This record gives sequence, C-alpha cells and structure tokens, in this order.
Amino acid sequence: MLYIIATIWLVIFAFLAVYLGRTPKGRGWLRILWNSRKVRKGFIITIVTSCVIVAAYVFIPSDSSNKIDSRPIFEGYAQTLILKLQEQGAIVLDSTCDLDAPQPEIAYILPAVIAVYNEIVKNPTTPRLARIDEIAVIYFDGYKQFRNRSINIIKGIQKKLGPRYVVQIINGDSSHELKIAYRGKPWDNEQLCGLPVIDASIRAGTDPALLMSLIRHISGFDFNYEGDRRGRGLMAIKSGYGLEQILVGARMLKDALDSTQNIEDAVATFYPIHDLQGMNTEWRKSPLKNSWVREVLADVPFYRNNGLK
Repeated sequence: MLYIIATIWLVIFAFLAVYLGRTPKGRGWLRILWNSRKVRKGFIITIVTSCVIVAAYVFIPSDSSNKIDSRPIFEGYAQTLILKLQEQGAIVLDSTCDLDAPQPEIAYILPAVIAVYNEIVKNPTTPRLARIDEIAVIYFDGYKQFRNRSINIIKGIQKKLGPRYVVQIINGDSSHELKIAYRGKPWDNEQLCGLPVIDASIRAGTDPALLMSLIRHISGFDFNYEGDRRGRGLMAIKSGYGLEQILVGARMLKDALDSTQNIEDAVATFYPIHDLQGMNTEWRKSPLKNSWVREVLADVPFYRNNGLK
C-alpha cells in the first residue's frame, strides 16, 4: 500500500513540475515556492521518502514466510487419492509402500492405469501398489503367465498417458511387476489443479470446465494471489485454504448458476477486482467486467476439449 501511495505522489510532483514549467507564470510560481524554506524542505523530504519506499519494494526481497508452497499441497492431494482408491478396493497397499511424498504426475494416473488393467485382464486380481514416488511400482498377483496381456497393458497405458511416461512390465512366476516413470517436465499448477477441479465439480454438481476457467482468470492458479476484496487464494475468497477453495468455489458456482438468469450473470459474481467504473451499475455496462466475463467463457471450450467435462 505504501508503495502505491509513494508512486502516486511521485507522479503528482512530476506532473506539476512539467505542467507549471511550461509557462513563464508557472515557472514564477515554482520559483516562489522553491524560495520558501518550509516548502523546499517539505518537498525534499517527501521526494526522498517516496524514493526510499519505492526502492525498498523494488530491491529488498519481500517476506515469503506467509507464501504457500503449492507442491506439498498437491502431494497431499495425491496421497488422499491413493487412500481413496484403497478404500474403494481398487488397489491394495503393500506394507513397504511409502505415501509421504507421492509424485502427483505419477499418482494422478493410477485410476487410468487400473482401468486399462481391468479392461484387458479377465477376472483381474486387485493390483498391489508397492511404490509411489518418482516411479510407480504395481504388482499383479496370481497369474502364472501373462502371455500377450503384458504387451496389451503397456500399449493401453501408453495410449492413455502419452510418450512422457515410460512403461515396463517384468513377468515373474506368479506375480508381474509394472513400472511407470514420468520423464516430462514437472506439471504446473494449472495441470495439477485439473483432477481436484473435476473431483470438486462432481461433488458440487457443476461444470468443471467453467470452474477451471474461473480459476485461471481469477488467480492464474496462484495459491498466493491476493484480490482487492480481501480474498486470497485460487478463487480469491475469504474461506478455504489451498485446494479447499476449489470445492468452496464449486459450490458457490453451483449456487450462482441456480440463482441467476444465465451463465454470464453467474460468472460476473466472481469478478475479483473492485470496478469503480461499474460499481453502481449493471455489470454489462462496465467494460472491464464485461471483457473479463467474455474471456472466462471463451476458455471453457478449451478445457472441455482437454477432458474437463
């Protein structure tokens, strides 16, 4: 806030100096003001103070103690996902499986891997998860021979996951080991938010593509985003921490869609900035808010085409 005030004062002084200096009369007023010791002293102190404040914000690192590190948040979500799969009976956790820091790029693809396995293998046994960090190790127990099922499982998994995943099956006497490693770039927050958005949208009964687009245009998927309505986080709202805001936002979106006449009106309620131009008018008459709503809706087809539907 001080940085903004100091910048405003610097701009005001610069404008006055340029404006008054354009005419002889203006230059005369400047000389009179400058010859006053109190005015000159106050002017110098104000300029120096403003410069110090601006320099402090520019050159001194800000305190990051309150900054949220997003990676552990997604690792926690990955852990929850694995435990949910165990509760559903989709996998069995081996006693050696460490869930302290599962890599999201690996954990997120487990449902797709299990789906391929169940589709290809008749009467499948429950997969046993033995490792889930920078690599996933899954055992398929109870088969003497996998025959061509190994090849079909590898092809099916790679078709779903793409070339960034390396898939290997090592056949044993009665247990077959599947290894999956991720060789691409680490996912950014936008990619990592996809699955939590789908999960929250299902629970709230709303459109995941629209929710994803809202997050993009509200915070840019930045957990540390601070809106000027005293809201913070992915949805710039006052309730919920980390990924919790996605579920809170999904429920708010559901309520907005149910209580407004159209989707545009619902989206407009999430506008995160105080729009002084349109504060007391209908949102369509505010160019900034109108443009923001159209940008949100324009990105919805992109997310639907990428699996959020």
